[in-house]
Amino acid sequence: MTDETEIFCEAPFWEEGGDLPGALEALFVATGEVLDMGRLVELTGIHEGPLRQAIEKLQERLVAPRGIHLIEVAGGWRMATAPQYTNLVSKLVTTLRSGRLTPAQIETLAIIAYRQPVTVPEINELRGVTSASNQVKSLLEREMILPAGRKRVVGRPMTYITTQKFLLHFGLRNLQDLPRLADFGEGNLEAQALAQLEPALPEGSMFEGLEDDDLNENLDGA
Repeated sequence: MTDETEIFCEAPFWEEGGDLPGALEALFVATGEVLDMGRLVELTGIHEGPLRQAIEKLQERLVAPRGIHLIEVAGGWRMATAPQYTNLVSKLVTTLRSGRLTPAQIETLAIIAYRQPVTVPEINELRGVTSASNQVKSLLEREMILPAGRKRVVGRPMTYITTQKFLLHFGLRNLQDLPRLADFGEGNLEAQALAQLEPALPEGSMFEGLEDDDLNENLDGA
């Protein structure tokens, strides 16, 4: 029976002294983005079982005092800065890649997340507004949502669903990680639930956990 040492240390794509958890660490650091299991299998040629073992081993290695850790999000894994060093890392941040979502965008996105696939008329009805078209357009531009085909009703309106970037922005592994609406009060439940998850930084950031005040201070002093 092949032991863990053989699985992790015998492969053609690293030099002597390397192993599979180290190789995965190099891949995650190099991309800075989410890599799912399918992509990892494609890159390494190794089956899912040993890869999952190696991911667990890598997560065991990346603990304090290490400056980064491996998190599971949006159906895959990515590197993020360790929370122990938030104050130090905040000094490095001088610009934001994109702003936070507006309340109207949060409300629209929340309805799409919980009711998908959903149409603009359905969003309007739930929000009690004349049109959510501007919010839908802005969410499309931010790649938080995407068209999912036309609904088979009169007028055949387009339906919308959330994307992987939506999961990344809110730090969710999948849609099942969304807060339960039953845990909130009455009225506008989807927006309340999603607003609770709104992060300080936008999707995919390695500078996870920094507060807006920290970032604004750095921007003012730049």
